Amino acid sequence: MRIQKTLLALLLSTTLLHPLRTEETEDTAKNTTQFPSPDGQFAFRFGKDESDGEDIQTFDLIDARSGKLVLRIAKTDPDPAPSARFEMEVLWRPDSKAFAVTETLWKRGSDAAVYLQTGAKFREVKLPRLEAVIPEKEKQGKKFQKTTQINSQTAKQWQKDGSLVVDVETQDDGDDGSITATRTVVLGFDKSNKARVLKSSIKFEINKE
Repeated sequence: MRIQKTLLALLLSTTLLHPLRTEETEDTAKNTTQFPSPDGQFAFRFGKDESDGEDIQTFDLIDARSGKLVLRIAKTDPDPAPSARFEMEVLWRPDSKAFAVTETLWKRGSDAAVYLQTGAKFREVKLPRLEAVIPEKEKQGKKFQKTTQINSQTAKQWQKDGSLVVDVETQDDGDDGSITATRTVVLGFDKSNKARVLKSSIKFEINKE
């Protein structure tokens, strides 16, 4: 769900949308269940897929009671680089009809995705382009030659009205320390589940090393 998004797309494969039907999967000792939905119906499993003889790390939405697969959210390539190791965080909306996933690739930043339930399906919502840009005037004449993080997204909080707060960060490093732009965006979702920016604010911070 951007230069950063392109990196994630190369290393994480997000499946097409599936009906909320369960499919048989093999549970192994390596699989762990977490992030249960508020209503207790769903959870997520961080595990391994060895069906093709490859050691592939997976992250799946599952039926909490049976442990059966509902939707594959992400998986690694068969032979990813060391920096492709990823972590997942999930924020459920209180009504269990939506969840936001923050996918973090080690040394590559993070990306946010939102899934809403429509009828018998969870569908990923196309989000607006979310950027945090550092203008030259905010650098105060200091030198920051290297961009270490570009538009890294983190889902922060579901609000009572059903909107979602997302932080977007860009960081530049250099001889004079680092500068970080943090943009806080509130995303709203209309009746057709289209996402739009309701509010946006940005702040800048210079850290001397």
